Amino acid sequence: IVNGEEAVPHSWPWQVSLQDYTGFHFCGGSLINENWVVTAAHCTIRTSDRVILGEHDRSSSAENIQTLAPGKVFRHPNYNSYTINNDITLIKLATPAQLGTRVSPVCVAETSDNFPGGLRCVTTGWGLTRYNAATTPPRLQQAALPLL
Repeated sequence: IVNGEEAVPHSWPWQVSLQDYTGFHFCGGSLINENWVVTAAHCTIRTSDRVILGEHDRSSSAENIQTLAPGKVFRHPNYNSYTINNDITLIKLATPAQLGTRVSPVCVAETSDNFPGGLRCVTTGWGLTRYNAATTPPRLQQAALPLL
């Protein structure tokens, strides 16, 4: 998250870390209910990958995290890796997440909701903090951005 800051620990309880079998974080996602995660289609998910819930500091072994397996992966059938159109994937978890204060679903807007341009929205993740950064940050970052 470029120009962001460290998030208050566990303030974004729907934030998911997608990690390979070695524990390498390669993408984020959002828990939409106890059985489903939404992420980007450019994040190629394998059944050997792990879905980590309740995490803030990826370098800490002291956090009470949930490590779940992807059961089935549904990538948008019209995803185009060249144009990045339809860049969305749904992950059906092999076992349901245990919901609580540190793990809960994202708030989803109603179809009738209208959000004005310029409204400040928050994005979160463990992505690069500079375009030329060598590594991603261990602790969850956040940044406020205007809605376009």
